[in-house]
Parts: sequence; C-alpha cells; structure tokens
Amino acid sequence: MERDKDLTKKLRRYCRKKGIDVVGFADPNLFKQFPKYNQPKYYLKNSQTVIILGMHLYDIILDAWNNNPQTGEHFHFADSILVRYCNQVKNFLEKREYKSKIISYSPGFFLKDISALAGIGPIGKNNLLISKEFGSQVRLRALTTTATLELGTPIYKSKYCEECNKCIENCPAKAFPEGKYSKEICLPYCLSHIRMLSEHTAIWCNVCIESCPIGKIKEHKKMGNNKNESPS
Repeated sequence: MERDKDLTKKLRRYCRKKGIDVVGFADPNLFKQFPKYNQPKYYLKNSQTVIILGMHLYDIILDAWNNNPQTGEHFHFADSILVRYCNQVKNFLEKREYKSKIISYSPGFFLKDISALAGIGPIGKNNLLISKEFGSQVRLRALTTTATLELGTPIYKSKYCEECNKCIENCPAKAFPEGKYSKEICLPYCLSHIRMLSEHTAIWCNVCIESCPIGKIKEHKKMGNNKNESPS
C-alpha cells in the first residue's frame, strides 16, 4: 500500500504548531499479537494507521490525579491535555475526509508497546517507553485513522539500557527481582505510597521515570510559546 508522504509531513507540521511533543505512526497489522479489544480494527473497521501522541512531563505536577468530590470522577492533568491534542488531530484529518477514532485507556491500546512499534523509542528496563528526546518523561494517547500515513520503524531493543541500571538501583519498591520488572511488586507499593498534594490531588511513585537519564539534558520549550494559539 502506498503511503501519503505529503499528508504525513503536513500532519507533523500541524502537530508541531499545536505544541505536541511526540508523534508516531504504527501499522495496524502489527497489532495482531494483541487481544481483539486492543486492536485498531475493533474500533475502526478500515483503520490504516495508528497515531501516537505524546506529552513531555516537564513538571511532575502534570502527572497528578484529581478526584472530583462531587462526582467521584478522576482526572489526570496530562491526559486532559493529550485528549485535546487527539481531538485537534482528529479534526485535522476529518477536514480531509478521513475517519478517526480516539482510543480510550480501557480496554484501549498498550500505549508503550505501540509507541515502540511506531519507532518512537524502545521499552526500557523500567518497563516504560524511552523516547530519544524526553526519555521516560512522557505520557501517551492514541487514535486510529483511515488515513494512510507513513509508518515508523518498530524498535524491539533498547540501546539506552545496555550499560544502565539507574531505574533498578533507585526503585524504592525493589520491583526488579533478578533485574526484571515485576508488576506484582510495583503496583502494591505504588498504591500504598500515593503522595497527596492536597485533599483531592495525588501523585503516584515516579522514581523510575525521574531516574532515567535519557533526555534530561534537553530543555523543553516554554509553554508561553503557544499562549496566543487558538484552542481549535
């Protein structure tokens, strides 16, 4: 299938204009390894491309969760911004007569894994995506579309982790028995060590993100660069 290079370039430029830090494109055919509910064509029958959008966590406060005391609903600050980005990209494509579907978290996609399939970066020893520019300090969202965009090259091995064990050495939960990440150890620790910033706002353990050295020397552009930008 021939991929639309011109549309891909235009979309990348549009994403830069909107301040989207990370953009990648994955082949829906690579999702066959996942359960049906985690495949693009379950959500959009004629899906041709999965678009992954990422936001740099330049301030840890962006990773906070807020509980609305009136409704009981939970909101994640960075995710709220990412949903807006997804809607902007969806509108961009729909104006060009392509269908798109923004994917929810549950059941949704395995965002770290598909980011690696899109060539954004590998999965590190910390079980997180490691992007070239921002390391593990990213949060992700995805949408699937009928647009035939140029695809990234999948990354299956992390060159960053070969001589590095900082996430393992710094993990307060000791969630790396024999050097491999254990969700069974990590999750209970995170749940019992949630840091409350206020009565309704909390942050989970982020040591594995904060300790990853990749991307730390790069300074993120100031949010003020887009202060005059229309939210549409």
